[in-house]
Amino acid sequence: MLRRRPHGLRLVALLVLLTALAAAGCGGSSSGPTSTSTGPDPATVAPADAALYGQATVRPSGAMKAGVLAAARKVLLVQDPGAALGRLLDKSTRSDHVVFSRDVEPWLGQRIGAFLLLPAAGSGKPDWAAAFSIADRSAFDAALPRLRKSGHEQAAGSYRGVSYDRDASDGTTYDAPVGDFYVVGTLTGLRAAIDASKGSSLADSSRFKDAASGVPGDALAFVYADPRAIVAGIGSLPKAPAAAQQALARYANAAPVVASLTATADQIALQASADRQLAGALDGGSSNAQVSVGQMPSDAWLALATPPLGPLVRQALETAGVHDQAAAQVRRRTGLDLDADLLGPLGGLGLFVRGESPLDVGGGVLLQMTDAAAAQRLLTRLEAIVAAGLHVAPQPVAVSGARGFQVAIPQLPQPIVVLAKGDRLAAGYAASSAQDLLDPQQRFDAGAGGKAAIATLGAGYTPSFVLIVPPLAALLRSLADLQVANVSPVLPYLDAYRSLAIGTKRDGDRTTLRIVAALR
Repeated sequence: MLRRRPHGLRLVALLVLLTALAAAGCGGSSSGPTSTSTGPDPATVAPADAALYGQATVRPSGAMKAGVLAAARKVLLVQDPGAALGRLLDKSTRSDHVVFSRDVEPWLGQRIGAFLLLPAAGSGKPDWAAAFSIADRSAFDAALPRLRKSGHEQAAGSYRGVSYDRDASDGTTYDAPVGDFYVVGTLTGLRAAIDASKGSSLADSSRFKDAASGVPGDALAFVYADPRAIVAGIGSLPKAPAAAQQALARYANAAPVVASLTATADQIALQASADRQLAGALDGGSSNAQVSVGQMPSDAWLALATPPLGPLVRQALETAGVHDQAAAQVRRRTGLDLDADLLGPLGGLGLFVRGESPLDVGGGVLLQMTDAAAAQRLLTRLEAIVAAGLHVAPQPVAVSGARGFQVAIPQLPQPIVVLAKGDRLAAGYAASSAQDLLDPQQRFDAGAGGKAAIATLGAGYTPSFVLIVPPLAALLRSLADLQVANVSPVLPYLDAYRSLAIGTKRDGDRTTLRIVAALR
Protein backbone atom coordinates (compact mmCIF):
# COMPACT_ATOMS: atom_id res chain seq x y z
CA MET A 1 0.00 0.00 0.00
CA LEU A 2 2.27 2.70 -1.29
CA ARG A 3 1.47 6.36 -1.29
CA ARG A 4 0.45 8.17 -4.46
CA ARG A 5 -0.75 4.93 -6.06
CA PRO A 6 -4.42 4.10 -6.53
CA HIS A 7 -5.66 2.22 -3.47
CA GLY A 8 -7.88 -0.01 -5.61
CA LEU A 9 -5.00 -1.15 -7.78
CA ARG A 10 -2.95 -1.90 -4.69
CA LEU A 11 -5.68 -4.14 -3.35
CA VAL A 12 -6.05 -5.94 -6.67
CA ALA A 13 -2.30 -6.53 -6.64
CA LEU A 14 -2.59 -7.71 -3.05
CA LEU A 15 -5.28 -10.20 -4.09
CA VAL A 16 -2.96 -11.62 -6.74
CA LEU A 17 -0.09 -11.79 -4.26
CA LEU A 18 -2.27 -13.55 -1.74
CA THR A 19 -3.16 -16.17 -4.31
CA ALA A 20 0.55 -16.68 -4.94
CA LEU A 21 0.98 -16.74 -1.18
CA ALA A 22 -1.44 -19.62 -0.94
CA ALA A 23 0.37 -21.51 -3.67
CA ALA A 24 3.55 -21.30 -1.60
CA GLY A 25 1.89 -22.11 1.69
CA CYS A 26 2.71 -18.81 3.41
CA GLY A 27 -0.74 -18.94 4.96
CA GLY A 28 0.42 -21.96 6.90
CA SER A 29 2.83 -19.99 9.06
CA SER A 30 2.52 -20.11 12.82
CA SER A 31 1.13 -16.60 13.14
CA GLY A 32 -2.49 -15.77 12.53
CA PRO A 33 -5.51 -18.06 12.62
CA THR A 34 -4.84 -21.79 12.84
CA SER A 35 -8.39 -23.10 12.52
CA THR A 36 -8.74 -26.27 10.47
CA SER A 37 -12.14 -25.22 9.13
CA THR A 38 -12.44 -23.49 5.79
CA GLY A 39 -14.18 -20.49 7.33
CA PRO A 40 -16.79 -18.28 5.69
CA ASP A 41 -17.48 -18.72 2.00
CA PRO A 42 -16.61 -15.64 -0.16
CA ALA A 43 -19.31 -16.70 -2.65
CA THR A 44 -21.90 -15.56 -0.08
CA VAL A 45 -20.91 -11.94 -0.79
CA ALA A 46 -20.78 -12.38 -4.59
CA PRO A 47 -23.89 -11.56 -6.66
CA ALA A 48 -25.65 -14.42 -8.41
CA ASP A 49 -25.25 -12.69 -11.80
CA ALA A 50 -21.45 -12.33 -11.57
CA ALA A 51 -19.77 -12.96 -14.93
CA LEU A 52 -16.52 -14.09 -13.34
CA TYR A 53 -15.72 -15.27 -9.84
CA GLY A 54 -12.46 -16.50 -8.37
CA GLN A 55 -11.67 -17.98 -4.96
CA ALA A 56 -8.44 -19.04 -3.26
CA THR A 57 -7.46 -20.67 0.01
CA VAL A 58 -4.70 -18.48 1.43
CA ARG A 59 -4.32 -20.40 4.69
CA PRO A 60 -4.26 -24.09 3.74
CA SER A 61 -4.26 -26.61 6.57
CA GLY A 62 -3.77 -30.33 7.07
CA ALA A 63 -2.87 -32.40 4.01
CA MET A 64 -3.43 -29.43 1.69
CA LYS A 65 -0.91 -27.34 3.62
CA ALA A 66 1.66 -30.16 3.64
CA GLY A 67 1.31 -30.74 -0.11
CA VAL A 68 1.46 -27.07 -1.01
CA LEU A 69 4.55 -26.47 1.12
CA ALA A 70 6.33 -29.49 -0.37
CA ALA A 71 5.54 -28.36 -3.92
CA ALA A 72 6.57 -24.78 -3.20
CA ARG A 73 9.92 -25.86 -1.74
CA LYS A 74 10.70 -27.78 -4.93
CA VAL A 75 9.50 -25.15 -7.38
CA LEU A 76 10.80 -22.02 -5.61
CA LEU A 77 14.04 -23.60 -4.35
CA VAL A 78 13.58 -22.18 -0.84
CA GLN A 79 13.25 -24.10 2.40
CA ASP A 80 10.66 -21.74 3.91
CA PRO A 81 8.54 -20.36 1.02
CA GLY A 82 6.03 -18.86 3.46
CA ALA A 83 8.65 -16.67 5.13
CA ALA A 84 10.11 -15.64 1.75
CA LEU A 85 6.75 -14.57 0.36
CA GLY A 86 5.84 -12.94 3.64
CA ARG A 87 8.89 -10.72 3.30
CA LEU A 88 7.91 -9.96 -0.30
CA LEU A 89 4.41 -8.95 0.79
CA ASP A 90 5.79 -6.78 3.57
CA LYS A 91 7.99 -5.01 1.05
CA SER A 92 5.14 -4.64 -1.45
CA THR A 93 2.63 -3.23 1.03
CA ARG A 94 4.93 -1.27 3.32
CA SER A 95 4.16 2.43 3.79
CA ASP A 96 4.12 4.87 6.68
CA HIS A 97 0.97 3.17 7.95
CA VAL A 98 0.65 -0.41 6.65
CA VAL A 99 2.79 -3.55 6.89
CA PHE A 100 1.28 -6.81 5.67
CA SER A 101 2.58 -9.00 8.51
CA ARG A 102 1.24 -6.55 11.09
CA ASP A 103 -1.92 -5.14 9.51
CA VAL A 104 -3.29 -7.89 7.23
CA GLU A 105 -1.95 -11.31 8.19
CA PRO A 106 -3.21 -11.27 11.82
CA TRP A 107 -6.87 -10.96 10.83
CA LEU A 108 -6.91 -12.60 7.40
CA GLY A 109 -9.05 -15.74 7.18
CA GLN A 110 -8.56 -18.85 5.14
CA ARG A 111 -10.32 -17.84 1.92
CA ILE A 112 -10.51 -14.81 -0.34
CA GLY A 113 -12.70 -14.21 -3.38
CA ALA A 114 -13.30 -11.68 -6.14
CA PHE A 115 -15.99 -11.15 -8.75
CA LEU A 116 -16.54 -9.16 -11.92
CA LEU A 117 -19.87 -7.70 -13.04
CA LEU A 118 -20.19 -6.77 -16.70
CA PRO A 119 -22.29 -3.67 -17.36
CA ALA A 120 -25.97 -3.57 -18.10
CA ALA A 121 -26.97 -2.00 -21.42
CA GLY A 122 -25.34 1.40 -21.81
CA SER A 123 -23.90 1.59 -18.28
CA GLY A 124 -20.23 1.70 -19.30
CA LYS A 125 -17.38 0.05 -17.41
CA PRO A 126 -17.43 -3.30 -15.61
CA ASP A 127 -17.62 -3.38 -11.82
CA TRP A 128 -15.71 -5.57 -9.39
CA ALA A 129 -15.11 -6.34 -5.76
CA ALA A 130 -12.70 -8.45 -3.71
CA ALA A 131 -13.66 -10.07 -0.41
CA PHE A 132 -11.07 -10.92 2.26
CA SER A 133 -12.38 -13.16 5.00
CA ILE A 134 -11.93 -11.90 8.56
CA ALA A 135 -10.83 -14.55 11.05
CA ASP A 136 -9.95 -12.24 13.96
CA ARG A 137 -12.36 -9.34 14.31
CA SER A 138 -10.40 -7.55 17.05
CA ALA A 139 -7.20 -7.66 14.99
CA PHE A 140 -9.13 -6.37 11.98
CA ASP A 141 -10.67 -3.51 13.97
CA ALA A 142 -7.20 -2.54 15.17
CA ALA A 143 -5.73 -2.58 11.64
CA LEU A 144 -8.63 -0.93 9.76
CA PRO A 145 -7.71 2.68 10.67
CA ARG A 146 -4.20 2.17 9.28
CA LEU A 147 -5.51 0.45 6.15
CA ARG A 148 -7.82 3.35 5.47
CA LYS A 149 -5.25 5.99 6.38
CA SER A 150 -2.91 4.62 3.74
CA GLY A 151 -5.50 5.38 1.09
CA HIS A 152 -6.46 8.78 2.53
CA GLU A 153 -10.00 7.49 2.75
CA GLN A 154 -13.10 9.44 3.60
CA ALA A 155 -16.51 8.38 4.84
CA ALA A 156 -18.70 8.20 1.74
CA GLY A 157 -22.10 7.02 2.94
CA SER A 158 -24.00 3.89 3.83
CA TYR A 159 -26.05 1.27 1.99
CA ARG A 160 -28.59 -1.04 3.59
CA GLY A 161 -27.15 -0.28 7.00
CA VAL A 162 -23.49 -0.77 6.01
CA SER A 163 -21.22 2.29 6.21
CA TYR A 164 -18.51 2.52 3.59
CA ASP A 165 -15.48 4.69 2.80
CA ARG A 166 -14.06 6.01 -0.47
CA ASP A 167 -10.41 6.08 -1.45
CA ALA A 168 -9.66 9.77 -1.97
CA SER A 169 -6.53 9.03 -4.01
CA ASP A 170 -8.46 7.57 -6.96
CA GLY A 171 -12.09 8.35 -6.17
CA THR A 172 -13.40 5.09 -7.63
CA THR A 173 -12.57 2.48 -4.94
CA TYR A 174 -14.75 1.88 -1.90
CA ASP A 175 -14.46 -0.48 1.05
CA ALA A 176 -16.45 -1.70 4.02
CA PRO A 177 -16.66 -4.63 6.43
CA VAL A 178 -19.51 -6.78 5.13
CA GLY A 179 -20.37 -9.56 7.56
CA ASP A 180 -17.31 -11.79 7.88
CA PHE A 181 -15.49 -10.06 5.03
CA TYR A 182 -13.55 -6.91 4.25
CA VAL A 183 -14.86 -5.97 0.81
CA VAL A 184 -13.08 -3.57 -1.56
CA GLY A 185 -14.27 -2.59 -5.03
CA THR A 186 -16.17 -0.12 -7.14
CA LEU A 187 -19.26 1.41 -5.55
CA THR A 188 -21.57 -0.79 -7.63
CA GLY A 189 -19.45 -3.84 -6.84
CA LEU A 190 -19.47 -3.08 -3.10
CA ARG A 191 -23.22 -2.57 -3.09
CA ALA A 192 -23.70 -5.81 -5.03
CA ALA A 193 -21.69 -7.60 -2.33
CA ILE A 194 -23.85 -6.06 0.39
CA ASP A 195 -27.00 -7.12 -1.48
CA ALA A 196 -25.64 -10.65 -1.86
CA SER A 197 -24.85 -10.86 1.86
CA LYS A 198 -28.45 -9.95 2.68
CA GLY A 199 -30.24 -11.89 -0.07
CA SER A 200 -29.56 -14.20 -3.00
CA SER A 201 -25.84 -14.71 -3.55
CA LEU A 202 -23.72 -16.69 -5.98
CA ALA A 203 -23.45 -19.38 -3.32
CA ASP A 204 -27.24 -19.85 -3.65
CA SER A 205 -27.21 -20.05 -7.46
CA SER A 206 -27.96 -23.49 -8.91
CA ARG A 207 -25.74 -22.72 -11.92
CA PHE A 208 -22.83 -22.01 -9.60
CA LYS A 209 -23.52 -25.00 -7.37
CA ASP A 210 -23.70 -27.39 -10.31
CA ALA A 211 -20.48 -26.05 -11.80
CA ALA A 212 -18.59 -25.89 -8.50
CA SER A 213 -19.55 -29.46 -7.68
CA GLY A 214 -16.94 -30.53 -10.22
CA VAL A 215 -14.12 -28.68 -8.46
CA PRO A 216 -11.75 -31.15 -6.72
CA GLY A 217 -12.12 -31.14 -2.95
CA ASP A 218 -8.43 -30.36 -2.49
CA ALA A 219 -8.40 -27.42 -4.95
CA LEU A 220 -6.30 -24.53 -3.75
CA ALA A 221 -8.11 -22.06 -6.00
CA PHE A 222 -10.82 -22.04 -8.63
CA VAL A 223 -12.39 -19.69 -11.17
CA TYR A 224 -16.02 -19.69 -12.34
CA ALA A 225 -17.16 -18.06 -15.60
CA ASP A 226 -20.79 -17.73 -16.70
CA PRO A 227 -21.09 -17.50 -20.52
CA ARG A 228 -24.64 -16.17 -20.22
CA ALA A 229 -23.51 -13.14 -18.18
CA ILE A 230 -20.37 -12.66 -20.27
CA VAL A 231 -22.24 -12.65 -23.59
CA ALA A 232 -24.88 -10.26 -22.26
CA GLY A 233 -22.24 -7.94 -20.78
CA ILE A 234 -19.95 -7.83 -23.79
CA GLY A 235 -22.89 -7.12 -26.04
CA SER A 236 -23.61 -4.00 -23.98
CA LEU A 237 -20.04 -2.68 -23.89
CA PRO A 238 -19.49 0.50 -25.90
CA LYS A 239 -17.93 -0.13 -29.30
CA ALA A 240 -18.09 -3.91 -28.91
CA PRO A 241 -17.20 -5.29 -32.39
CA ALA A 242 -20.22 -6.74 -34.16
CA ALA A 243 -18.18 -9.80 -35.21
CA ALA A 244 -17.28 -10.49 -31.57
CA GLN A 245 -20.91 -10.17 -30.50
CA GLN A 246 -22.07 -12.56 -33.22
CA ALA A 247 -19.34 -15.09 -32.44
CA LEU A 248 -20.16 -15.01 -28.73
CA ALA A 249 -23.93 -15.12 -29.18
CA ARG A 250 -23.82 -18.82 -30.05
CA TYR A 251 -22.48 -19.53 -26.56
CA ALA A 252 -25.09 -17.55 -24.63
CA ASN A 253 -26.83 -20.70 -23.40
CA ALA A 254 -23.69 -22.66 -22.61
CA ALA A 255 -23.18 -23.99 -19.10
CA PRO A 256 -20.63 -22.25 -16.85
CA VAL A 257 -16.93 -22.97 -17.09
CA VAL A 258 -14.85 -23.83 -14.01
CA ALA A 259 -11.08 -24.05 -13.65
CA SER A 260 -9.21 -25.17 -10.55
CA LEU A 261 -5.66 -25.40 -9.22
CA THR A 262 -4.32 -28.14 -6.94
CA ALA A 263 -0.84 -28.71 -5.57
CA THR A 264 0.73 -31.68 -3.81
CA ALA A 265 4.26 -32.86 -3.14
CA ASP A 266 4.17 -34.78 -6.44
CA GLN A 267 2.40 -32.47 -8.85
CA ILE A 268 0.74 -29.16 -9.62
CA ALA A 269 -2.44 -29.51 -11.67
CA LEU A 270 -4.71 -27.07 -13.48
CA GLN A 271 -8.11 -28.41 -14.54
CA ALA A 272 -10.84 -26.69 -16.57
CA SER A 273 -14.27 -28.05 -17.46
CA ALA A 274 -16.77 -26.80 -20.05
CA ASP A 275 -19.77 -28.21 -21.84
CA ARG A 276 -19.43 -29.59 -25.34
CA GLN A 277 -20.85 -26.42 -26.88
CA LEU A 278 -17.86 -24.42 -25.64
CA ALA A 279 -15.30 -27.22 -25.99
CA GLY A 280 -16.42 -28.25 -29.47
CA ALA A 281 -13.38 -26.68 -31.10
CA LEU A 282 -11.22 -29.29 -29.38
CA ASP A 283 -13.04 -32.02 -31.28
CA GLY A 284 -11.87 -30.80 -34.67
CA GLY A 285 -15.11 -31.56 -36.46
CA SER A 286 -16.18 -34.94 -37.77
CA SER A 287 -12.93 -35.93 -39.53
CA ASN A 288 -11.54 -39.32 -38.46
CA ALA A 289 -7.96 -38.49 -39.49
CA GLN A 290 -6.59 -38.52 -35.96
CA VAL A 291 -3.05 -38.28 -34.64
CA SER A 292 -2.15 -39.27 -31.10
CA VAL A 293 0.72 -38.39 -28.80
CA GLY A 294 1.15 -42.10 -28.18
CA GLN A 295 2.21 -42.83 -31.76
CA MET A 296 5.27 -40.58 -31.58
CA PRO A 297 8.68 -42.31 -31.08
CA SER A 298 9.40 -43.54 -27.56
CA ASP A 299 12.69 -41.64 -27.17
CA ALA A 300 11.02 -38.26 -27.71
CA TRP A 301 11.11 -35.75 -24.86
CA LEU A 302 8.51 -33.55 -26.54
CA ALA A 303 5.40 -35.04 -28.14
CA LEU A 304 2.39 -33.13 -29.42
CA ALA A 305 -0.77 -34.04 -31.29
CA THR A 306 -3.60 -31.87 -32.54
CA PRO A 307 -7.21 -32.67 -33.47
CA PRO A 308 -7.97 -32.70 -37.20
CA LEU A 309 -6.90 -29.27 -38.45
CA GLY A 310 -8.90 -29.05 -41.68
CA PRO A 311 -12.30 -28.33 -40.08
CA LEU A 312 -10.74 -25.91 -37.58
CA VAL A 313 -8.91 -23.89 -40.24
CA ARG A 314 -11.96 -23.79 -42.50
CA GLN A 315 -14.17 -22.56 -39.66
CA ALA A 316 -11.65 -19.90 -38.72
CA LEU A 317 -11.39 -18.64 -42.31
CA GLU A 318 -15.15 -18.56 -42.74
CA THR A 319 -15.69 -16.80 -39.41
CA ALA A 320 -13.13 -14.16 -40.39
CA GLY A 321 -14.76 -13.79 -43.81
CA VAL A 322 -11.52 -14.48 -45.72
CA HIS A 323 -12.07 -18.02 -46.98
CA ASP A 324 -12.47 -17.09 -50.65
CA GLN A 325 -9.44 -14.80 -50.65
CA ALA A 326 -7.33 -17.50 -49.01
CA ALA A 327 -8.52 -20.09 -51.51
CA ALA A 328 -7.56 -17.81 -54.40
CA GLN A 329 -4.07 -17.22 -52.99
CA VAL A 330 -3.47 -20.93 -52.41
CA ARG A 331 -4.58 -21.71 -55.97
CA ARG A 332 -2.33 -19.00 -57.42
CA ARG A 333 0.78 -19.91 -55.41
CA THR A 334 0.58 -23.70 -55.21
CA GLY A 335 -1.95 -24.83 -57.78
CA LEU A 336 -3.92 -26.62 -55.06
CA ASP A 337 -7.60 -26.32 -54.27
CA LEU A 338 -7.80 -25.08 -50.67
CA ASP A 339 -10.81 -27.21 -49.74
CA ALA A 340 -10.46 -30.27 -51.96
CA ASP A 341 -6.68 -30.71 -51.76
CA LEU A 342 -5.85 -29.27 -48.32
CA LEU A 343 -8.56 -28.58 -45.77
CA GLY A 344 -10.89 -31.41 -46.74
CA PRO A 345 -8.32 -34.21 -46.40
CA LEU A 346 -6.19 -32.52 -43.71
CA GLY A 347 -6.34 -34.34 -40.41
CA GLY A 348 -4.31 -34.07 -37.25
CA LEU A 349 -0.72 -33.00 -36.81
CA GLY A 350 1.89 -34.69 -34.66
CA LEU A 351 5.28 -33.37 -33.62
CA PHE A 352 8.21 -34.73 -31.63
CA VAL A 353 11.71 -33.68 -30.53
CA ARG A 354 14.43 -35.93 -29.11
CA GLY A 355 18.12 -35.82 -28.24
CA GLU A 356 20.17 -34.63 -25.28
CA SER A 357 23.01 -32.94 -27.18
CA PRO A 358 23.37 -30.95 -30.41
CA LEU A 359 24.91 -34.02 -32.04
CA ASP A 360 21.95 -36.34 -31.52
CA VAL A 361 19.05 -33.91 -31.54
CA GLY A 362 16.26 -34.83 -33.93
CA GLY A 363 12.58 -34.37 -34.55
CA GLY A 364 9.84 -34.11 -37.07
CA VAL A 365 6.25 -33.40 -38.00
CA LEU A 366 3.55 -35.87 -39.03
CA LEU A 367 0.47 -34.95 -41.07
CA GLN A 368 -2.42 -37.40 -41.14
CA MET A 369 -4.53 -37.11 -44.29
CA THR A 370 -7.89 -38.73 -44.96
CA ASP A 371 -6.60 -40.74 -47.96
CA ALA A 372 -3.37 -41.76 -49.69
CA ALA A 373 -4.08 -39.79 -52.86
CA ALA A 374 -4.28 -36.53 -50.87
CA ALA A 375 -1.01 -37.32 -49.12
CA GLN A 376 0.70 -37.96 -52.46
CA ARG A 377 -0.66 -34.74 -54.00
CA LEU A 378 0.63 -32.73 -51.07
CA LEU A 379 4.02 -34.44 -51.24
CA THR A 380 4.34 -33.59 -54.94
CA ARG A 381 3.45 -29.94 -54.38
CA LEU A 382 5.80 -29.65 -51.39
CA GLU A 383 8.67 -30.99 -53.49
CA ALA A 384 7.97 -28.42 -56.20
CA ILE A 385 7.67 -25.59 -53.68
CA VAL A 386 10.95 -26.54 -51.99
CA ALA A 387 12.76 -26.77 -55.34
CA ALA A 388 11.50 -23.35 -56.39
CA GLY A 389 12.16 -21.70 -53.03
CA LEU A 390 15.65 -23.10 -52.36
CA HIS A 391 16.75 -23.31 -56.00
CA VAL A 392 18.03 -26.86 -55.46
CA ALA A 393 16.83 -30.18 -56.78
CA PRO A 394 15.44 -32.35 -53.95
CA GLN A 395 16.89 -35.86 -53.97
CA PRO A 396 14.49 -38.82 -54.10
CA VAL A 397 14.35 -41.08 -51.03
CA ALA A 398 12.74 -44.48 -50.45
CA VAL A 399 12.72 -45.98 -46.94
CA SER A 400 10.77 -49.05 -45.76
CA GLY A 401 7.91 -48.64 -48.18
CA ALA A 402 7.80 -44.85 -47.83
CA ARG A 403 8.79 -42.56 -50.69
CA GLY A 404 9.66 -38.90 -50.79
CA PHE A 405 12.59 -36.52 -51.06
CA GLN A 406 15.36 -34.95 -49.02
CA VAL A 407 17.00 -31.54 -49.05
CA ALA A 408 20.46 -30.76 -47.71
CA ILE A 409 20.75 -27.52 -45.73
CA PRO A 410 24.35 -26.22 -45.65
CA GLN A 411 24.14 -25.14 -42.00
CA LEU A 412 22.82 -28.52 -40.82
CA PRO A 413 24.72 -31.81 -40.58
CA GLN A 414 21.63 -33.85 -41.47
CA PRO A 415 19.17 -33.32 -44.34
CA ILE A 416 15.48 -32.56 -44.06
CA VAL A 417 13.59 -35.64 -45.25
CA VAL A 418 9.94 -35.69 -46.35
CA LEU A 419 8.23 -39.07 -46.76
CA ALA A 420 4.73 -40.23 -47.66
CA LYS A 421 3.34 -43.64 -46.77
CA GLY A 422 -0.32 -44.39 -47.30
CA ASP A 423 -2.40 -41.55 -45.90
CA ARG A 424 0.44 -40.09 -43.78
CA LEU A 425 3.08 -37.50 -44.59
CA ALA A 426 6.18 -37.06 -42.40
CA ALA A 427 8.94 -34.45 -42.44
CA GLY A 428 11.94 -34.96 -40.19
CA TYR A 429 15.47 -33.86 -39.45
CA ALA A 430 17.34 -36.86 -40.88
CA ALA A 431 15.75 -39.89 -42.49
CA SER A 432 15.52 -41.72 -39.17
CA SER A 433 13.24 -39.03 -37.73
CA ALA A 434 10.84 -39.11 -40.68
CA GLN A 435 10.87 -42.91 -40.72
CA ASP A 436 10.18 -43.14 -36.97
CA LEU A 437 7.13 -40.93 -37.41
CA LEU A 438 5.69 -43.40 -39.89
CA ASP A 439 6.88 -46.62 -38.21
CA PRO A 440 8.37 -46.03 -34.74
CA GLN A 441 10.43 -48.90 -33.33
CA GLN A 442 8.59 -48.27 -30.06
CA ARG A 443 5.63 -45.96 -29.48
CA PHE A 444 5.82 -43.04 -27.07
CA ASP A 445 3.05 -44.43 -24.90
CA ALA A 446 4.97 -47.70 -24.54
CA GLY A 447 8.27 -46.12 -23.48
CA ALA A 448 8.99 -45.60 -19.78
CA GLY A 449 9.13 -41.80 -19.89
CA GLY A 450 6.10 -41.26 -22.09
CA LYS A 451 4.00 -43.82 -20.27
CA ALA A 452 4.75 -42.28 -16.87
CA ALA A 453 4.06 -38.74 -18.06
CA ILE A 454 0.74 -39.68 -19.67
CA ALA A 455 -0.29 -41.51 -16.48
CA THR A 456 -0.06 -38.27 -14.48
CA LEU A 457 -3.18 -37.02 -16.28
CA GLY A 458 -5.31 -39.76 -14.74
CA ALA A 459 -7.66 -42.36 -16.13
CA GLY A 460 -9.66 -41.53 -19.22
CA TYR A 461 -7.60 -38.56 -20.42
CA THR A 462 -6.32 -38.35 -23.99
CA PRO A 463 -2.94 -36.56 -24.03
CA SER A 464 -2.31 -33.79 -26.54
CA PHE A 465 1.05 -32.52 -25.26
CA VAL A 466 3.81 -34.13 -23.21
CA LEU A 467 7.17 -32.68 -22.22
CA ILE A 468 9.66 -34.87 -20.34
CA VAL A 469 11.92 -32.40 -18.57
CA PRO A 470 15.20 -34.23 -17.68
CA PRO A 471 16.26 -34.81 -21.34
CA LEU A 472 15.45 -31.18 -22.15
CA ALA A 473 17.56 -30.07 -19.18
CA ALA A 474 20.40 -32.29 -20.40
CA LEU A 475 20.23 -30.68 -23.85
CA LEU A 476 20.31 -27.21 -22.32
CA ARG A 477 23.29 -28.18 -20.16
CA SER A 478 25.19 -29.37 -23.22
CA LEU A 479 24.42 -26.06 -24.95
CA ALA A 480 25.68 -24.21 -21.90
CA ASP A 481 28.87 -26.32 -21.84
CA LEU A 482 29.46 -25.47 -25.49
CA GLN A 483 28.77 -21.80 -24.68
CA VAL A 484 26.01 -21.76 -27.29
CA ALA A 485 23.52 -20.27 -24.83
CA ASN A 486 23.63 -19.04 -21.23
CA VAL A 487 20.84 -21.07 -19.69
CA SER A 488 22.53 -21.90 -16.38
CA PRO A 489 20.18 -19.70 -14.27
CA VAL A 490 17.08 -21.68 -15.30
CA LEU A 491 18.51 -25.17 -14.94
CA PRO A 492 18.01 -25.50 -11.15
CA TYR A 493 14.35 -24.63 -11.59
CA LEU A 494 13.91 -27.16 -14.41
CA ASP A 495 15.37 -29.83 -12.14
CA ALA A 496 12.26 -29.57 -9.97
CA TYR A 497 10.09 -31.09 -12.72
CA ARG A 498 9.70 -34.56 -14.19
CA SER A 499 7.16 -33.82 -16.89
CA LEU A 500 4.39 -31.56 -18.15
CA ALA A 501 1.32 -33.17 -19.67
CA ILE A 502 -1.88 -31.76 -21.20
CA GLY A 503 -4.92 -33.85 -22.01
CA THR A 504 -8.70 -33.88 -22.32
CA LYS A 505 -11.51 -36.17 -21.24
CA ARG A 506 -15.18 -36.31 -22.17
CA ASP A 507 -17.78 -37.09 -19.54
CA GLY A 508 -21.31 -36.84 -20.88
CA ASP A 509 -21.82 -33.30 -22.13
CA ARG A 510 -18.72 -31.96 -20.37
CA THR A 511 -15.14 -31.83 -21.63
CA THR A 512 -12.34 -31.45 -19.10
CA LEU A 513 -8.90 -30.08 -19.92
CA ARG A 514 -6.15 -31.07 -17.49
CA ILE A 515 -2.58 -29.73 -17.25
CA VAL A 516 -0.24 -31.54 -14.88
CA ALA A 517 3.30 -30.57 -13.92
CA ALA A 518 4.85 -33.63 -12.25
CA LEU A 519 7.52 -32.83 -9.66
CA ARG A 520 10.68 -34.77 -8.87
